[in-house]
Amino acid sequence: MEIYIDTAEIDAIKKYWDMGIIDGVTTNPTLIARSGRVFSEVVAEIAEVVKGPIS
Repeated sequence: MEIYIDTAEIDAIKKYWDMGIIDGVTTNPTLIARSGRVFSEVVAEIAEVVKGPIS
């Protein structure tokens, strides 16, 4: 079984990725809008951290 975190919050993604307990990230436009950041910047930052699936 793989575990994915469903968020656009990079601090949470880094925390759980570094702990080794997630396999990838899912997010959506609503979560990214709530972060107050630009969609492409958030996705690029997630891709820098996570070396697994991002959707």
